[in-house]
Amino acid sequence: MGYLPMSRQARYALFQLINRFYEHRTLIITTNKDFTSWGEFFHDDNVAVPIIDRIIHHSHLYLLGGESYRLKQKTLS
Repeated sequence: MGYLPMSRQARYALFQLINRFYEHRTLIITTNKDFTSWGEFFHDDNVAVPIIDRIIHHSHLYLLGGESYRLKQKTLS
């Protein structure tokens, strides 16, 4: 998530999916965006906040960092 801005319909669909999974199913999300940047691709912090709230409530967050694997491969060639 976060590569391209989301349309209004896509934001609604994502919220509905997360809301249905909330406290009932497992959901794995990967993104290179910090939660503080989610308002940018949702176009609205008022949409991002309830989504983030449901995602992190019962979650395990794994924050990964480091150099880009693709960039590392390019510099070794």
